[in-house]
Amino acid sequence: MFFEKRVLLVEDDESLLGMLQTVLSNSGYQVKGACTGTDALRLLEEFHPELVLMDIGLPDISGLEILRQVRSHPATQDVIVILLTGSAGLEMKIEGFSTGAHDYISKPVNPRELLLRIERFFKTVAIQRETLERQQTEDLHTVANTLAHELKTPLGAIHNDVCLCLLDLPLDEIKNRLLSIEGNVKRIEDILVKLRSAVRFVSKEPIPGIPLLDLEQSSRI
Repeated sequence: MFFEKRVLLVEDDESLLGMLQTVLSNSGYQVKGACTGTDALRLLEEFHPELVLMDIGLPDISGLEILRQVRSHPATQDVIVILLTGSAGLEMKIEGFSTGAHDYISKPVNPRELLLRIERFFKTVAIQRETLERQQTEDLHTVANTLAHELKTPLGAIHNDVCLCLLDLPLDEIKNRLLSIEGNVKRIEDILVKLRSAVRFVSKEPIPGIPLLDLEQSSRI
């Protein structure tokens, strides 16, 4: 499965930032760089990276503070964050991991080690996306099968009523058949309304006693 591997580099040392951009770009990653925390926060919104490699000691906003903001925002809370530091003691590492960092890389950066660590995280992202897409496909099949089952009865009744109306029936009987058709059309409309409501339960934990796509009960929740 192919997806763009977007990496945001946040490093105030411009020479190191340039080297990291070159290494990652040459390895097939889409890379954006920022020298300040302010620029990093802007690029997080504009670039939508899957992974952020970030120095802790930035001139305006600390890397740990940016990490806190990343984890507190729904749009970025799942972004992989690797912290880059020249002197990370045990306490700083504990603070970084407790704040939500996935890993640390110490300076000076070994390009081979950096690429291996980043690729490991992207393999995890690929597996997660593949699993999600497989589940979504299964859910779509469930929706299609449920819809076909729920519509079969009213559509069959409409077909029978139409066939009877084509016969030489008394006017009152034709009227009754048309009323029956109207009722089944309304039933189909209700099924579609319930389907729109119930489909939000797809991929979620089933509610005890209610099948995953029970249109009648799920739509009342």
